[in-house]
Amino acid sequence: MNNFYCQLEGFSDITQMVDDQFYQPVPDDWYVSVVDVRGSTEAIERGSYRDVNFMGGAAITAHLNLVDHELPFIFGGDGAVLLVHESMRESTLKVLQSLSYYAKEMFDLELHAGMVSVKVLRAMGKDLQVAKYVSGMGFAQAMFKGGGITLAETLVKTEPEFRCEPAARFESTEVFSGLTCRWKPIPSGKGVTLSILIQPVGDDYQVLPEVVTKLKAILGSFENANPVRMENARYYSVIENLKRQMKISNVGFNLTFVKEVITILVGAPFFNLGLFKFMPGAKQYIEHTPLHCDFKKFDDTLRMVLNCSINQHEAIESYLSSVSLAGQVCYGIKVSDAAQMTCYVESMTDGGHLHFVDGTDGGYALAAKALKKALSLHAS
Repeated sequence: MNNFYCQLEGFSDITQMVDDQFYQPVPDDWYVSVVDVRGSTEAIERGSYRDVNFMGGAAITAHLNLVDHELPFIFGGDGAVLLVHESMRESTLKVLQSLSYYAKEMFDLELHAGMVSVKVLRAMGKDLQVAKYVSGMGFAQAMFKGGGITLAETLVKTEPEFRCEPAARFESTEVFSGLTCRWKPIPSGKGVTLSILIQPVGDDYQVLPEVVTKLKAILGSFENANPVRMENARYYSVIENLKRQMKISNVGFNLTFVKEVITILVGAPFFNLGLFKFMPGAKQYIEHTPLHCDFKKFDDTLRMVLNCSINQHEAIESYLSSVSLAGQVCYGIKVSDAAQMTCYVESMTDGGHLHFVDGTDGGYALAAKALKKALSLHAS
């Protein structure tokens, strides 16, 4: 199978996120694999958003582990989407069934999980194009436009024919391999953490580079607004991390479980006491973690998690309100005081780890709720 995505020319300037020269149409023999946590707002209200984020991250890592390691994907906080080739359809179905089963079994969460072919999306009037944004050392993110991703998510959420039924087709250890959620929420170092969703009105994406340029000017730079500030990061306690590991593992005297327990026992003192500073590899891992975070991305909607001051927050709100009143964009913002990070670690080397970032207390999910309301008001 020719994975055309691997051959795409990447770009590193976020203002180029809608530039046609970097996008390529996704071939008709590919599918959009969709995972969405049902009732994420209710889960937030009962204090389970960490679990919601964990399943959103698991949706990606399970595909990478069990289907193919080079799949394009995007993390949405309470879910994720990926592209898979037709030849991967059977293994993808098993992953989706397993995710749905373990989400309910372990976290009492229900998923909308399913696949929609790109051919079907085009027959329904939407295109799907993909680009590769190289945002850090060895870390590339997929970006999508054309309306296909939005339509695929809608179909999986609303049409049962596109969804799969829960079934434990893989062991939980296989599904959650490499995925951890051991860092406490990372406090904003400046004042607030913003989860922002911005969607152009109609199909005119060209307003978004202007929006990004203005946000960058307000923030000084996006690097300074990265919500993952490892000097503020702390591990959960050994007991807390052991409880979570026991929930997602095949508990017993097996090599995988024992390895994870040892990692947890060592991890809290190793990171919280700063012992990693005496090991060059671990020190580099901590220093480079912010460069492996997905805090800005695009999939028909611009998604950002930003660390900023109160004054910068007010300036951002004022600017977005003005372009919204001008009929150019609709947006949703959730304000919190910390970022939540879910980690996928194969190794501590550059390119060997990914970190999915969201705001705490609802983050993207509540920003999406605000965006949906704004879109409804605009339509009326």
